[in-house]
Amino acid sequence: MKSYHLVKLYMIGIVFSFSFNGCKDYLDINENPNYPTSATLETLLASIHTTTMSTLGNSGYIIGSMWMQYTTQGNTGSIYYPLVNYSLNTDDYNSLWQNAYANTLLDIQYLLAMAEEKEAWNYWLIGKILMAYHFHILTDLYGDIPFTEALDPTHYPYPHYDDSKTIVYPGLLKILDEALSRQQEAKQSHHPAIGNEDFYFRGNIDLWIAFAKSLKLKILLRDFGTYQTAIQELLAEGGFLEEDCKFTGFEDTAYKGNPFYEFNIRTLNSWENVRACHTFTEFLIGNQDPRISEYYIPTTYSNTLESPTIRQVYGGLPAGSLPSYIEGEEESIPLSHSSPLMQAYDDPVYLMNSAEVAFMKAEAYARLGASGQAKAAYEEGVTKAFSRWGYDASLYIAPGGTYEFNDSTTETMIRSIMLQKWVAAAKANTWDAFFDRNRTGYPEISTASRVRVSNQTEGLMEGYVLGTLVTPGNTVLQPQEFPHRLLIPSISSSYNPNAPETKSISSPLWWHTNYKNP
Repeated sequence: MKSYHLVKLYMIGIVFSFSFNGCKDYLDINENPNYPTSATLETLLASIHTTTMSTLGNSGYIIGSMWMQYTTQGNTGSIYYPLVNYSLNTDDYNSLWQNAYANTLLDIQYLLAMAEEKEAWNYWLIGKILMAYHFHILTDLYGDIPFTEALDPTHYPYPHYDDSKTIVYPGLLKILDEALSRQQEAKQSHHPAIGNEDFYFRGNIDLWIAFAKSLKLKILLRDFGTYQTAIQELLAEGGFLEEDCKFTGFEDTAYKGNPFYEFNIRTLNSWENVRACHTFTEFLIGNQDPRISEYYIPTTYSNTLESPTIRQVYGGLPAGSLPSYIEGEEESIPLSHSSPLMQAYDDPVYLMNSAEVAFMKAEAYARLGASGQAKAAYEEGVTKAFSRWGYDASLYIAPGGTYEFNDSTTETMIRSIMLQKWVAAAKANTWDAFFDRNRTGYPEISTASRVRVSNQTEGLMEGYVLGTLVTPGNTVLQPQEFPHRLLIPSISSSYNPNAPETKSISSPLWWHTNYKNP
């Protein structure tokens, strides 16, 4: 019975993650039909983990991948064209909202009530942490969200939207502090014990505590000026995550593989849609970064050449590449000259990666003026980002190396950190790179209209600097304007009278200009 429920729940998670257009029958929240009436702590935890993975691993991943210009739309297709050129509407990518409110958060609430009744503080602690994680993703994507009234459909069928800065963010910190206050009870709780139903840390409470502290640091960094003392105290306490939080164990069977692979490769049956973007390929090539071979598949064109160049092996396309014609040019890059994104059914889905945590510590130390500690944490981050793929970073971070830490000023330190954090997010939790860009201003938006001189000519466009994003060729926004949010889904705005007025995709969130204006 248990295995049946796990398969059923996993398939439900995949279906939700594949939905581009949300079902109009859902309001903001609803009773969750997905767990059986005889649900146990074990089946609920498995459900929470799978629905978390299925949505972020598909919709969250491709949004971050294309908006941060690791990839772009292939120039023979169109499915991701609205995404890469910022022309989304209120019916696009609703699964991030729908799955959280109609599935995962309700499962978490049910798990917390059951765990509290049974005094199963190990399950309770994990549930609290994941509740904070989900609300954090929602408020960072949408801004103001249903929060205090979100999970009580009986009393609040039309929940109000709470202010992200004054209510949601303090609420997230409170949830995490509540979880951390029970860490000793959670470590001692073994009835029931947690095993393989915890797909991320296999019941290791110490790792969940480290995850909670790392998530807390991430939230505090959204408002460094307000939380500077709390950040210093958290850094002094230590105990941050030292390994990746990732979902593995996929199978090469329909609906049991990596969710983006299932959609983009197995369902669409095409490698043509997601291709390497010039922005990232030129950065990696220009810095002789070996990780390029882990991100992209060599072009079919390079297989016909006796001694292909690195750009012939790993060819990119301009950001927003459909159509890929540049004004004044008659030819676009043939699809055979561009690299597909390297995908596999067993690609992990990351909630947080260890390099990212090191970079968060580096940023905190840099803002506190502790350049020596910032440098050490930065080098730890680069080392972990390289070692994830089996490479040694020592020559890159050594004095005179390509990625040597620049500690001349606070701003040069932040730029060094955020550029490497951007690279580390590729093929991982790419949505966090999107959040970081809007929060810090890095990578910057280039004033150059494109990366390459032209589609056909190698060499950088005059004024273009490696490691900066460009305005997609067919953007619906103004030049150098960048997305800041997803639009409140129509499944909420059309049915909830308390939903706020829909804002533009380029409308900043409260924490987007705290440090550096885009």
